[in-house]
Amino acid sequence: MKYSDLDIYWKKIFELNWQSVCNGSKAISALLIDEKGNIISEARNQVGETAIPNPRVCHAESECIRNLDISKYPNLKAYTLFCALEPCPMCMGTAAMSGIHNFVIACKDDYGGAMELVKYNKLLQRRNFNITYLPEPFGDIQRGFQFIKELLYEKNSAKLSEIEEDFNVHNACGVKAAKMIFEDGWFNGKSPSDYTAEQIFDRLAELIGAMK
Repeated sequence: MKYSDLDIYWKKIFELNWQSVCNGSKAISALLIDEKGNIISEARNQVGETAIPNPRVCHAESECIRNLDISKYPNLKAYTLFCALEPCPMCMGTAAMSGIHNFVIACKDDYGGAMELVKYNKLLQRRNFNITYLPEPFGDIQRGFQFIKELLYEKNSAKLSEIEEDFNVHNACGVKAAKMIFEDGWFNGKSPSDYTAEQIFDRLAELIGAMK
């Protein structure tokens, strides 16, 4: 798999991911797609950006939904939320209360992912969610983007080890590929903005492909 093989939605997802990394935020993003296949809203994680009064809740999925102009796009049940990572409880709840029923998710999240809550909550069950997970290579690359961010910015070694353990549950290849990029010296004397999302994606994909 190469970046050039992706459709417009996933190219945009990984571009937004990399924008977040370049700004010190988590590599997570989301798009809303209407019934005709148009992108009608987009957002990226901004939890590391101090210009925002309360960045801790600036999650991609919630922001994507909040930014949607429902006066122009009122048919929420027909729209699909494309998620780089399985939504957390806040974002899943935002989707449920907004009327979004359809999800396409690149990467499962064993630690913060909340889609399993549908099984246990009557309100969520009534929403009749349609949830699609993409094949494993997407999850591996998504985790690779996320772990590159952590390797760049997380200075607490114990915390970094916890994050690595969490990321390894479903997508250990992505974590390993991210570490190999650092071992190869990609970020020695360079910043994330020196690279494009395409360059990062293709190198991760190449490394992951060699592991399979």
